[in-house]
Amino acid sequence: MGNHSLRHQMEALKVLHELNGSRTAKSSAEVSSDDSGSRRKSLNYKPQTVAERARESQFSRLVDILSQIISIEQDLLRPLSEDLGSFLLRHKDSVDLRNICLRMAISEAGCQSDRDLKELRVCLQLIVDNLLSALREENSLSSMGAVRRLFSACF
Repeated sequence: MGNHSLRHQMEALKVLHELNGSRTAKSSAEVSSDDSGSRRKSLNYKPQTVAERARESQFSRLVDILSQIISIEQDLLRPLSEDLGSFLLRHKDSVDLRNICLRMAISEAGCQSDRDLKELRVCLQLIVDNLLSALREENSLSSMGAVRRLFSACF
């Protein structure tokens, strides 16, 4: 069960990276070069609003947090038994995370709504909270290090 949950999280991260890559490609395509080599904005270029920049910043931060969570979980699962590994990773939260990311990928033009970002943030917070409670119960040296890494990644 633990590896299946981690696989869902890695799929979600892959979707978010693809979504981020398509947004980056779209924004760079809006700036083109003319014959003299100088850069100019295309006619359909629209400057970003402060809200759009804030959403992009939050999106990037959430992608980074998910990356760090996956790294921490992989490090934790290596030495653990299957029983504890499946306890650490709650399957439902990982499936929810993947579904949120898939929905974001198929949304209108890959734009993230505030609702999508909030759901992604809440889901990541649930995953982190569940990991923290499991790690506090284990109370080993490796779990203490993982708790510190989770706090530095997320808070």
